[in-house]
Amino acid sequence: MKIECTQGNLQRGLGLVSRMVGTRTTLPVLANVLLKTEKGRLRLSATNLEMGISTYVGGKVGEEGSVTLPAKLLAEFIATNTDQTITIETRDDDATLKSAHYNASIKGIAASEFPAIPEITAELEFEVASSELKSAITQTVFAAAVDETRPVLAGILVKISGNTLKLVATDSFRLAEKVLMLDKKVSRDTDVIIPARTMIEVVRLLEEGNDRMRVRLGENQAAFSMGDTYLISRVVEGSFPDYEQIIPKELPIKSSLTRTELVNAMKMSTLFARDAANNIKLKIFSKQIEVLATSPQLGENKSLVPAETKGSELEIAFNARYILDALLVLSGDKIELDFVGKLNPCVLKDPSDKTFQYIIMPLRVET
Repeated sequence: MKIECTQGNLQRGLGLVSRMVGTRTTLPVLANVLLKTEKGRLRLSATNLEMGISTYVGGKVGEEGSVTLPAKLLAEFIATNTDQTITIETRDDDATLKSAHYNASIKGIAASEFPAIPEITAELEFEVASSELKSAITQTVFAAAVDETRPVLAGILVKISGNTLKLVATDSFRLAEKVLMLDKKVSRDTDVIIPARTMIEVVRLLEEGNDRMRVRLGENQAAFSMGDTYLISRVVEGSFPDYEQIIPKELPIKSSLTRTELVNAMKMSTLFARDAANNIKLKIFSKQIEVLATSPQLGENKSLVPAETKGSELEIAFNARYILDALLVLSGDKIELDFVGKLNPCVLKDPSDKTFQYIIMPLRVET
């Protein structure tokens, strides 16, 4: 193989695919990036066997071929290289990289040992605006479980009906739901659970700034295409919890307050509550909410947040981090906190965005 590419194109392409490379793997080839000439361009691919990604880089092909090279070393060499163009030439399983001021020889592994990144047969396909999908994932993925003991909770439910797309994530202590409207109705209703790690990678792809992303869902895999980049992932087996049954239907206590003021109060409370698992108390009054945090080692703090509340007074305990996480993915000036009672879930909403809701389970402690 022989190909000449600009340093900028190579750095961009390697930046996209090298994140997928596994750092701890029993297969040495999985620590490599596959470089393969296709249709007058260079295709870069990486996989960790759960996800795979490929992207195309423009270049001048002198000789067709393929090889895999260590992802970390290759990405760092290209990023450090200040020359405008770089020529990659392979011989057997090794590669020589030449530019005006730099010349390197890198040992590789045969391309034949690299696992194939499949093209799925889509059972369902749709397109969505990149900005909308990025926002939807950002507003839900943080609520997914970090611990993969229950894999369905470490993923995001993608539920499609007609032209309505819902993304839902929960770790059983809080739940985030975002609704998007598609331009066209899908061929059939479906739902799949996509790992949260995959969705985080999708967000990174969406940062490239293209207008649309094409999503294809198969029986066991999901694929995302945008421009010259293609990402495929396994889907999670199992059934997502019947989350709609925990969403309160009647919310007799409703508080309206300024988002930034509650953010500041939550940040202040975490300074004192972090030694107590971020446990705080909220005291809901008609004109304000008191945020109380106590630490046997550090002391205590009370923050006062102006609020307009309809309904009775209430004292309820939460994990402050769970409230703050949701506030930081919203952009509206106002938020609503709606309650039933001290042992019932709280609903957090942005009144300017009817497509998002967030449910937080209270702590069962003496208040």
